[in-house]
Amino acid sequence: MRKNKESLGQSTGKRVLCISGLVCLFLATGLAQAPARSTAQTTATVTVTFNNATLRDVIWELQKQTDFTFVYSTLDVQNVKVNKVDVVNEDVYKVLDKCLRDTKLTYTIHNGVVAIRHAEEMARTSATQQKRMVQGKVFDETGETVPGANIVVKGTVQGATTDMDGNFAFEVADGKNITLVVSFVGYSPKEVRVTGNSPLKIVLESEDQQLEEVIVTGYGTYKKSAYAGSASTIKTSEMKDVPAVSFSQVLQGAAPGVQISSASGQPGATSSINIRGMGSFNASNSPLYVIDGVPVSSGNISSTGSDAGMDIMSTINTSDIENITVIKDAAAASLYGSRAANGVILITTKQGKTGKPSVSLKADWGFSDFAMDYRPVMGGEERRNLIYDGLVADGMVHHGMTEAEARAYADGEIDDYAPVPWCGFVNWDDALFQKGSHQTYEASITGGTDKFKYYSSLGYLKQEGVALNSGLERITGRVNVDYQATKRFSLGVKSLFANVNQDVNQEGTSYTSPFYTSKSAVTPSDPVYNEDGSWNRELIRIADRNPLLSAMYDYEREHVTRAFNTAYAQYEFIDNLKLKSTLSYDYTLSKGDRWYDPRTSNGDDLNGDMKKVFYEYRKLVWENALSYQTTIARNHHLDALVGYETDMYERDFLSGESSNFARNDRNDVENGMKLEAVGGYGRSYRLVSYLTRVNYDYKNKYYLGGSYRLDGSSRLSRDNRWGSFWSVSGAWRAIEEEFLNDYKDWLSDLKIRASYGVNGTLPSDYYGYMGLSSIKEGYLEQPGILQSQLENLDLSWETNHNFNLGFDLGFFNRLNVTLEYYTRRTKNLLMDRPLSMTTGFDKYLMNIGEVKNKGVELEIRSTNISNKNFSWSTVFNLGHNKNEIVRLDGLQTEIISGSQIRKVGMPYRTFYLIEFAGVNPETGAPQFYKNKPNADGTLDRTITEDPSDDVYRIATKNADPVVQGGLSNTLSYKGFDLNFMLSYQFGGYSYDNWAQKTEHGGDDPEANIPTYYRDRWQNPGDNTNIERFILNGDVSMKSYATTRRLHSTDFIRLKNLTFGYSLPKAVTGKAGIDRVRLYVSGNNLLTWAKYDYYDPEAVSGGTAIWGTPPLRSVTFGLNVNF
Repeated sequence: MRKNKESLGQSTGKRVLCISGLVCLFLATGLAQAPARSTAQTTATVTVTFNNATLRDVIWELQKQTDFTFVYSTLDVQNVKVNKVDVVNEDVYKVLDKCLRDTKLTYTIHNGVVAIRHAEEMARTSATQQKRMVQGKVFDETGETVPGANIVVKGTVQGATTDMDGNFAFEVADGKNITLVVSFVGYSPKEVRVTGNSPLKIVLESEDQQLEEVIVTGYGTYKKSAYAGSASTIKTSEMKDVPAVSFSQVLQGAAPGVQISSASGQPGATSSINIRGMGSFNASNSPLYVIDGVPVSSGNISSTGSDAGMDIMSTINTSDIENITVIKDAAAASLYGSRAANGVILITTKQGKTGKPSVSLKADWGFSDFAMDYRPVMGGEERRNLIYDGLVADGMVHHGMTEAEARAYADGEIDDYAPVPWCGFVNWDDALFQKGSHQTYEASITGGTDKFKYYSSLGYLKQEGVALNSGLERITGRVNVDYQATKRFSLGVKSLFANVNQDVNQEGTSYTSPFYTSKSAVTPSDPVYNEDGSWNRELIRIADRNPLLSAMYDYEREHVTRAFNTAYAQYEFIDNLKLKSTLSYDYTLSKGDRWYDPRTSNGDDLNGDMKKVFYEYRKLVWENALSYQTTIARNHHLDALVGYETDMYERDFLSGESSNFARNDRNDVENGMKLEAVGGYGRSYRLVSYLTRVNYDYKNKYYLGGSYRLDGSSRLSRDNRWGSFWSVSGAWRAIEEEFLNDYKDWLSDLKIRASYGVNGTLPSDYYGYMGLSSIKEGYLEQPGILQSQLENLDLSWETNHNFNLGFDLGFFNRLNVTLEYYTRRTKNLLMDRPLSMTTGFDKYLMNIGEVKNKGVELEIRSTNISNKNFSWSTVFNLGHNKNEIVRLDGLQTEIISGSQIRKVGMPYRTFYLIEFAGVNPETGAPQFYKNKPNADGTLDRTITEDPSDDVYRIATKNADPVVQGGLSNTLSYKGFDLNFMLSYQFGGYSYDNWAQKTEHGGDDPEANIPTYYRDRWQNPGDNTNIERFILNGDVSMKSYATTRRLHSTDFIRLKNLTFGYSLPKAVTGKAGIDRVRLYVSGNNLLTWAKYDYYDPEAVSGGTAIWGTPPLRSVTFGLNVNF
């Protein structure tokens, strides 16, 4: 039940870390305010400050501070403005007199009920009539009772207040036309006609449904109806009841045009987020992250260099987030200039709310496993039988044996390739993997007065990964405080503290990677232990390294400490002319420990090896903005801003490594007897910016906007240091036109908007334009100076040109459709141009390339059902993006990069492979198209069984999906709630680079065998794409990059399913508890994939990874609010 005016405001303040002092401050204030409020209610005095507020805002505040019940018609008060009220301990009667002066309204007070209505109604009198009893019960839209609701007979002051069970009863003068006005803060007032003597059942609807969505851009907050750009907002209401361990988990499938991939599913691993395609080759493709208005660092902060990485966003507690806004076009992004070419993700954290302290407690527990059967291999018996058949085929085909002779040959050879170990066949998955687990405990408190508001939280998270020795443990604390010191001066702080510990496992083709070893290198015939109980170290394919032994004693650990603090002060010189200054300091220390134990094959030669790495990140941002808003001649609205910003970033690195340890449990660098290496460096950059923005609208119908930003960066030479970025935008709210009045019974919104602008991207290297030299050890071990980088004074910004056209439509106030078309063209692309080796260098970074993206996005939001007991809403989004290379380095029209080709006119991630022609149905041999170019430009389509026989690679499919998006549904019935989200993508492909380790067809019989060899060719006439399995085969598919390794990434996934139950308020209210909710939630519960040998989301850059795939998890939780 909403007893406060929730979700009307959005936090645009900043934060600073003073954890202990501020916690004491807000606790003292919060505990002290309870008796103060009681006194205020007894004496009917209030303390309020309002400027240019609505009468409804004032009434809500008066009701909060007193025991009075206010009754009014929404139509009477919604357009009444209160220009100025600033009183301290003032009698409530005097405040009402001041607010209603010069209006047509008046009020009466009777038995604690304040009735506000037109003055002429007060003159009405009626004859004395016989009394009658009116009684009933008030419910909210979920079916819960509403205690404290106000019931008044329309046109009188007669009425009552509902009890704890929502019941009411009172006598009224009998009459034919009796109408009750029922109201409660946070709900829309309702008029109910009394027609009989039966008890009434009255259902109030949440007023939140009528509050217009706002869009937070960092440099301002807009009503959605007034916003001309392209932005997607994920609100608290869409996040609060669905548990999310990571930030990327909140975003997946929630916004059109946003693609998320992860290099690993290990806890805390980095994620890659692309908005509207890929816009750079050598610079960053990541969006800019802005938290509470302050640009922050993002990406991998791993100090050990692990494959999984460590995402700095893992330091954020998702429960502290109020909303997320994804800015995709230039209308608002250009105000962030050189950092916004790839979009902006704005995160607004929760702020304090006026009212008594509100406490929220949360606890959940769960477990996880692979979402799909990841790269399954044959078990011991099945593998032995297949190798036996391969030996028989080898004898008959290669040695001319009869079948009987070949079987005798196989009987003698089988134990060399697939022996039955002393312990029986081994399941290495059971040895190296486990059921993952996670647990979360959180507490938060919020409250305040009209002058002082606070929000504070404390959270603990612990995850155990599915791979041994992988996990994450995190403690977070947050304090957000806003203080209205005087009528015109306000200030605040927002602080985050996080301490994160991460254990990671090696991935890829590392000898100790549990994925590489269990799926390829070690087989069911390889025991974990020898018969005498010692570790098995005779694992030839991985250099005698036992992966379980390494998992038990070796480790890689990250220790991250982050303190992110922001303070702001704002002064209003005159009405609506404000100067705001914000200072932010973000400090992160990442410390990595990598230990190779003497008992493992990694550390035995060195008698133990320890490496410690320290990264220290410091980011200081100072923002100053002068803003002014005004209304001219009632219909012209102007909003202007000028600003100045400085950004300083520093990163220091230090590492040391030693070996030869006397003890296994004293693994610190100083305890190693031999110093292996020591190193360190420092890096820094500076950014200075000037910016301005002007927005204008006429009658809230026609909108124009423009922005300009000038950035100066230390990453570029003096001549190219400054870059200009700008945008223009406009919108037409056609629904406000009079000629559409006849259609407004079904057409609730119609808006057309457009924007165009330019923003940029800086080179990733902080010193890329400089000519650099380094000191190296040369001849006779003597030091010398060597030029390491050519001077590049012409290096400049990449420029991103964005156009966006959008249409917003609404029907029946229930169905809202957003359709957008965009183009995104990146010019001056940073690319390496080849150089003659006579220069001493093979390449030179220049601004020479060009790439474009264009696409469409669709979002549909609908309220399907909304009544007193049942509600159901749906959100569907779809995004389509087409990427195309326009220009390369000016010298080449194509660049080959592994299994992909960069070619003008093609998408960036286009695959370049030998074309597989299937399996010869008569012989079982794999076949390939030659595809040799003919003189006339056609291709030679001759089929061969020898991939080295003048066979050419061709450009084929690409990694980008044609469409992707999500579908979410939220349902509630009385105390029950159900949320589920489906994510999907179609039309993309991935290349299985690791098939070189698995598709050997018998050529590598000591390796594991994938289960897809069950579908191999076995007899003449078989139609299959899997070749014959024969030991010492003629052709090894693992040696050639062919289109058979190209697989569809089409999938539909049940991303989340959450079912909850909230106990009735009539039960919890007796214990002084506002809400108790129990829930069970699942992530990645079901997946429908076109190709299911590996997870379609276990892909990075178009290549399937050999690491931790996405996980399926189930969570059981409890929320309690006081």
